[in-house]
Amino acid sequence: MYYKLLCKYYFFRICAVQEIMRFELAILNPVIYLDVIFTKSIKNRKIHVKSDVARPAASELAVARAVLAHELELCHGLRGQRNTAQDPSAHLRMSTSGDPLDALPAAVLADVLGRVADAADIAACRLASRALLAASYLCPRARLCVADCARRRRREGSGGGGPPAFRATTGNLASLLGAHLRSLSLDAADVQGSPDDAMWVEEGEFDEADDLHLTSGEAVLAWAATAAGPVLREVQIADYWPQACWRKAEALPLISHYCLNLAKLSLKNAWLSVDGLKKMPSLTDLTLEFIRLDDEDLNQLNECFPCLQTLNLVGVGGLKDPKIHLPQLKTCRWEVSNVPQSLAVHAPNLVFLELKCVRPDTLILDTPSLSTLKLVIDKLGAIFQVDGLLSLKHLFIESLDLVSLFLVLLDGRVIKTLELELPESAGQYELLEAVNPDYLLRMLASINEVKLGPRFSCGLKMCLYLCKDSPCTGCLKKLLIHLPQSESSFQLLPLFQICAPLCEVTALFHAESDDAVCQGTMSNYMQIFPEIKWQWGTWL
Repeated sequence: MYYKLLCKYYFFRICAVQEIMRFELAILNPVIYLDVIFTKSIKNRKIHVKSDVARPAASELAVARAVLAHELELCHGLRGQRNTAQDPSAHLRMSTSGDPLDALPAAVLADVLGRVADAADIAACRLASRALLAASYLCPRARLCVADCARRRRREGSGGGGPPAFRATTGNLASLLGAHLRSLSLDAADVQGSPDDAMWVEEGEFDEADDLHLTSGEAVLAWAATAAGPVLREVQIADYWPQACWRKAEALPLISHYCLNLAKLSLKNAWLSVDGLKKMPSLTDLTLEFIRLDDEDLNQLNECFPCLQTLNLVGVGGLKDPKIHLPQLKTCRWEVSNVPQSLAVHAPNLVFLELKCVRPDTLILDTPSLSTLKLVIDKLGAIFQVDGLLSLKHLFIESLDLVSLFLVLLDGRVIKTLELELPESAGQYELLEAVNPDYLLRMLASINEVKLGPRFSCGLKMCLYLCKDSPCTGCLKKLLIHLPQSESSFQLLPLFQICAPLCEVTALFHAESDDAVCQGTMSNYMQIFPEIKWQWGTWL
């Protein structure tokens, strides 16, 4: 407990160091300002502490307890003496008391610096304290925004020839931390340009420079070939799209060669080659976002990453007939960027799948353990195979092809939670054209809990206006609906008639709805359906 409180407290203190360095670090004692800033901001900060360093020995804990008690007393004392920081005599008294960070174990300080992570902030901390300077060589996590480095270099007029600055910087950083580094994050994505802008490539507006091309072989070797490469557990790289979109990069093969213990890998904004890719049995978490991948069927991905438990493929292009075949996969998010002929997921242990696609001719889900499915699709193709799905309990559908999807996913299955939404491009009358209102009500009445999104709720209001059959009470026990902004919502009465006794209904009014209309609707619904437990709220 004391160890976690200690990490929390000094994390707050060190987060403020970068602000101190900007103004008067050279003439003032940082400890005074750290305490003042800490007392002001502690109530507004929420930090989740997850320590992965060894627990200190009993003697170290005793020192930590004493230092923590002293620092907290100092902090509370400064609460009523905030002007002390401007008093030169008080500054001298604080300076003679020494740096309380010197008494802390190096493992604690290194862990706290790892939470700071940003390389610029760590550099400021190194100047603020000898103890932090020593601990910075043991820092387990580092984050470097190479875009900022490049912009500063270009403003200084040194953006011409010569080796790219980030290669030297990342190489020096990895060499400095060496075997202590566990997590490395490199980011160039916040520069102008986006992988969503196809005209970057079509109009030839790409960047021929390579100073921000982070997934190139030279850039990866700068840090992977150091002592940090074999011990890294997590790597995140966000490339600069105008430089990376037209160059095939060797990041994946090189990382598989040098980072033998890597457990989590995230790559963004790149064109990736898989030539020479080696097996990575330790990799359990992979994210590829806005990637052109030279693996049209995902055969290399399946073969070289056999132990993946989490897979995120967001906007991955270059796929023709992709098939995910991973026996240990448990969580998968797949947003297909192009229109492949077929999609297939073979994962016996998969429990969560979020799939966003357009209109594949063939869609195969061989996922018998799947419990949560989020499906965004324009229209089903000729073949939609779902083998098993005996464990499916939570289903989210965003589509107008509801009849086909209901027949495949709902018939004969006990679904606990059903969420429905319409595509953003759908008009308010398209739901009525897509599904029969009476059939829709019968399907909703068979579900335990139903959540209707804003667009679906608006379309449902038009749809239920044409109901012909008298709705019968179903097993619906929980209902969430977004009430459209209008003068009346009585068209939704058939929906509430299928609710089971004591059903919990959460009705959300649009934030711009008239207060009188909301009050009238609430009063009328509670009088008509007194057996329903009503909850009211707003939505934007």
